[in-house]
Amino acid sequence: MFRKVSPVRKAWSSLGAGFWAIAAFSMALNVLALAAPLYMLQVYDRVLTSQNMDTLIALTVLLGGVFLVTGLLDWIRQRMLNRLGARFELKVGVPVLSAAMRRNVQGNQSANDNSIEDVNGFRDFISGSTLLAFFDAPWIPVYIGVLYILHPYLGHLGLAGALILTVLALINNARSHDTMAEAAEARRRSDTLYRTGEANAEIVHALGMHSDLAHRWHQLQVEAHRLKTRVNDRISTFSVVSKTFRTGLQSAILGLGAALAITGESTAGIMIAATIVLGRALAPIDQLIGQWRSFLAATGSYAKLRKLVHDFPVEEKRLHLPSPRVSVSVAIQKAGPPMAQSATLSDIRMNLQAGDAVAVIGASGSGKTTLAKMLAGIWMPQRGTVRLDGNPTAKWDKEELGRHIGYLPQEVVLFDGTIRENIARFAAEIDDDQVLEAALAADVHDLITNLPEGYETRLGGGFFLSGGQRQRIALARALYGNPFLMVLDEPNSDLDSTGEAALHKAVRSAQERGGIVVMMTHRPSTLQVVGKVLVLNHGMQTAFGDRDDVLRDTRRNVLPASRQAATDTEQTTQERAVQ
Repeated sequence: MFRKVSPVRKAWSSLGAGFWAIAAFSMALNVLALAAPLYMLQVYDRVLTSQNMDTLIALTVLLGGVFLVTGLLDWIRQRMLNRLGARFELKVGVPVLSAAMRRNVQGNQSANDNSIEDVNGFRDFISGSTLLAFFDAPWIPVYIGVLYILHPYLGHLGLAGALILTVLALINNARSHDTMAEAAEARRRSDTLYRTGEANAEIVHALGMHSDLAHRWHQLQVEAHRLKTRVNDRISTFSVVSKTFRTGLQSAILGLGAALAITGESTAGIMIAATIVLGRALAPIDQLIGQWRSFLAATGSYAKLRKLVHDFPVEEKRLHLPSPRVSVSVAIQKAGPPMAQSATLSDIRMNLQAGDAVAVIGASGSGKTTLAKMLAGIWMPQRGTVRLDGNPTAKWDKEELGRHIGYLPQEVVLFDGTIRENIARFAAEIDDDQVLEAALAADVHDLITNLPEGYETRLGGGFFLSGGQRQRIALARALYGNPFLMVLDEPNSDLDSTGEAALHKAVRSAQERGGIVVMMTHRPSTLQVVGKVLVLNHGMQTAFGDRDDVLRDTRRNVLPASRQAATDTEQTTQERAVQ
């Protein structure tokens, strides 16, 4: 059965040619590394005995040239790794971002998830020196073989030392892996609380939460540092043991070489050369033990990225459907947030035609926002459908569906970019005429032109907009491109009378061009611009029909009983104004 290759694995595989090139450079470097012990061998066994200065000069110049070449090769190898790390990040960035957004839409995000940090961590691993140790490690048997050529006893000692260091590395991995994962989890929780507190500093200050929140963060920090210290202590212990053993082993091979030279089985040159060769052979193992934290963190990041794109794969391109122009029909038997244990909506039925505007009313928690997300195609009903011109939203390509829907969420978020880019939904090719048309439809053009840079005013970076200004710009974004279905969730929650008048104008304009508007609202004033009303009570539809009929028959069931008496007079006044 055909299985689609993971984008993360594909991005990693795309680095194969670069890794082969680095392997070739590593081969050249490791072969040239034998020049130093050969130089020492020649100096001690030939130059010192012959007293030939010309030979010494020639060997020294030759070795200097080798060092220049190895330095150049090592410089090129490191620059290649830097570029491979950047290539991985660029190839995997969009699939990971898309998967992370799909995960968040489905409500499956953990507070500790930080996909961009995982991408950056694995990129740093590719670009760092830890990976070079893996390219040098295959040459350990070659260096051990050179020791055997110099003398079998030297080879035996080198092989025993390499095996012992390898065992230490494996024990280090076994002892550190689980604790490293626990420490990373604890640190993520601490960092998440820090970021949340920092992003919501006003709430923390207003509610007097600073001391308690800081104490809670400190407790998480203590736990994270306790685990981090434990894993660092373990890795540091193995690192010190391996370095101490390696130093002792080099002294041992020097002593063994000296003993062999005394007995006449080798020479002083072999003794010095063997010491250099052994140091080169054991260096990759020693380096891996010292940098094992980086390797464990990288493997953890890679595994999480693979799981993310596997659990939330890219959706297949769907058949292009004609633009909706006629109707929106809702038939939901059961619906709720993707990860919810129980449904928050049931038995919702509504048929709308081009030019209709409907207000969805009901108490807080009655399911208005859930219905808004179903209509916008963010969530899909567990049982039932939402159809545009008879085509279920689940069958639409998400990008195409989004162009036919104008969605204004209850919590307005504008992105880091210019106002022009935000209104145009960050389209690759922005239609300035449509940006202006949307701004005029939302009656926000004058507000924008009075900003420091007008439509080129960059949001973020300390520039502040009021809640009402953000909501009106977000309304213009929803109107961009004249979408067929407008889904507005509490669109006037932050608006003053001028902003509400602009909202009413935008709704009427959408109706006149044949669009359909669905507004979730608590404000009776919004009912002035709609022709239909849908009443929700505990997630169930209790009434749907013409505005005046529904308000006359069910007015006293719309709001909670605790607020009914206070709002009866106001709502009656609004009804008279409408009539």
